[in-house]
Amino acid sequence: MQFHRSAAGALVFVVALSNFSSTARAQQFQHQVGLLPAPARWSEGVECVDVDLDGDLDVLFADGDGFNAAGTKRQNVLLVNQFVPSGVPSFTDESVARLGARVSNAKMVISGDVNGDGWPDLLYANAFDTDTPFLYINQGAANPGFFTMESATRGLTTVLSSGGAQFADVDDDGDLDLLINNGYLGQSRKPKLYLNDGAGFFTENVAALSAAANKQAQMDVQLVDMDGDWDLDFFGACRATNGGVAHYLMLNDGAGVFTNAAVTIPSNSGSTYEGEVGDLDGDSDIDLFLVSSTGFAEGAIRSNFAPAGPLGFTQLATLTDSNDDNEIALFDWDLDADYDVLVGSLSNTRETFWRNNGALSFTNVSAASITAVTDSTLDVAIGDLNNDGRYDLVTAQGESGSFVNKVYLNTGGVDILRPIVTEFGVKSPTPAGGPVRVRAKVRDQVMDDGVSYVTGEAHWCVRTAATPAASAVSIDPSGLSQPNASVLNAQGVIWTNNTAVPQTVQLTSAPHDYAVVSLAPGQSFEFVLPRAGNYSYVVTPANFGGLLQVSGASSAADMLSVGGGQYSASLNDPSGGAGLRLFYELEFRDYPGNRRVTASASQALLDCSVNVYCTAKTNSQGCLPAIAAVGSASASNATSLTISASNVINQKLGLLFYGYAPSATSFQGGTMCVANPLRRTAAQLSGGSPSGADCTGVYSYDFSARIASGIDPQLAIVGQQVNAQFWSRDPSAPFTTGLTDAVSFKICP
Repeated sequence: MQFHRSAAGALVFVVALSNFSSTARAQQFQHQVGLLPAPARWSEGVECVDVDLDGDLDVLFADGDGFNAAGTKRQNVLLVNQFVPSGVPSFTDESVARLGARVSNAKMVISGDVNGDGWPDLLYANAFDTDTPFLYINQGAANPGFFTMESATRGLTTVLSSGGAQFADVDDDGDLDLLINNGYLGQSRKPKLYLNDGAGFFTENVAALSAAANKQAQMDVQLVDMDGDWDLDFFGACRATNGGVAHYLMLNDGAGVFTNAAVTIPSNSGSTYEGEVGDLDGDSDIDLFLVSSTGFAEGAIRSNFAPAGPLGFTQLATLTDSNDDNEIALFDWDLDADYDVLVGSLSNTRETFWRNNGALSFTNVSAASITAVTDSTLDVAIGDLNNDGRYDLVTAQGESGSFVNKVYLNTGGVDILRPIVTEFGVKSPTPAGGPVRVRAKVRDQVMDDGVSYVTGEAHWCVRTAATPAASAVSIDPSGLSQPNASVLNAQGVIWTNNTAVPQTVQLTSAPHDYAVVSLAPGQSFEFVLPRAGNYSYVVTPANFGGLLQVSGASSAADMLSVGGGQYSASLNDPSGGAGLRLFYELEFRDYPGNRRVTASASQALLDCSVNVYCTAKTNSQGCLPAIAAVGSASASNATSLTISASNVINQKLGLLFYGYAPSATSFQGGTMCVANPLRRTAAQLSGGSPSGADCTGVYSYDFSARIASGIDPQLAIVGQQVNAQFWSRDPSAPFTTGLTDAVSFKICP
């Protein structure tokens, strides 16, 4: 999960530019000598996160000696950025003060709000079976950015050998779970999955990963939707051949239980330390990019899932860099709206930059991109350290060389690209009355071990029976009937195209600047904006302009970054159960402040429509009785519902019976469509022709009167399912009775 910057970050933007404009040289990323404090130690993991929510990114390092066996344990590192309020990025080592004197053989550090209090918590993954994972809980508002180590009390009590981990919501219950590997160099085991109870307490779910094979040299954990079903799957790169299936690919069933699909990943090198996941070719499925894909050469693996599946992969030709490297990050540093690839190089004279040319073609542009520094990079973090709208680099150094971690400031273009929402919608089914679970997939400039720096908000309002009818705006040949329409948010507006040509309505008030609808001649469209505000729009090609002045209260909630570039939120009905339809929009903001708002969408809180089902019984006159309904059922009688039947035999007694579930059982030669227990209404005469026998009879029943009478308390329950069917007399043998088909509906507010 990423966290919002405070407004203070924006106040020093100009200062930051003036301090570092003089460093601009040929390369885009300039090494800043001595920016990080000593001492130099074996660092294998790095992450940037604003631990104290003061508006700048702090830096975490996972330190600890040892390649394939434990060396000296080192202090878990927290460097606090002093950019706010000084205006200059500088770092103080506050590791012991904020974390306590804690040493381990740490190989990775991750962050996420595990207890849902809005503050980032930390986890250091430790190798060689020397310690449990170290889980640090942020003390929050009482002591921002200071932590208490709570592994033992929060369920992480098992000593592991871990090189990678991610927080993500794998069981889709609205909190961050933990998947951590447990087979660093030298061991062959299964990874571990710990489920969060919502308050930040974890319980291992052994069964969830029971299908996972024991694998050696587990280096990496990536959680992302590989098969397009919205749940987070697990890809884990391993530095071993593992019997020909080198890596993990475990597919999630939506409840956090995984099946083994590793055979779909092409077999490749046994030297893979790291893989990243993201859409590299613009087709909206998830591709892979691995270090040491073949031998020591890195390269891409294309997903063949889009557009129609099934899930499968093709390994592409490796690239022309055969260094022994450890790190991959996806990073659009040239700001052309696709993921380029950054390789943290263990043995090169500089980090490697592969520019994405599209269609999974890449060009090495390292020389023009970054200062040439010979070091042994084991990990890279991408983050805007000086709040200038440019993502900088931090490298973790270990295994060999000077062990001096480094910062490279970005002197390239400011990021003005908005996040891209590739898909969003409502998780079905929605329970009666809500909450409505909304989800989105978002891509931006960065994707590095699940970190993208994008935050999301959901905004919504609810329409009730008391909401006024939508305001009407006619698009006439001479202009708009009311260019400036004032509406309540849940009320909305209806545009009608009264011209002879198609017209497109486009909002123009950024970030609400998207095409709403294209209307054919004579077509109408209802549109609701959930948030109060003034929204300009244009109609083309008529070239008319208008303004929607929207008022009314709305609700808002932060979306949970569930992992893999996905977000979710649960939207409740603020009207206390009176809501008929919920209207929402989602807003996403990246670290530089670029915003994207989705088109307004809606979800019925209760489906108030009446549906016909089942099969009627042909009567003695050869007619097929038919049931029908007008209106909808309302517990408050805000709306009315009349149920009728036609094609029934004239001058015969009949009645409507109803219940609370459907049925399809045989009954007197027909089908009983309503389950017991049945409720009977008063008998009535079908009318029709006064004599003889024909099918002119009609039954009609005012179901609203039944609700209003209070005779059946079940009908006062909003959301109650009702099933109803007409029965009538048909004395001609062997018919005995007549039965219509049936209707089903819910009691709405």
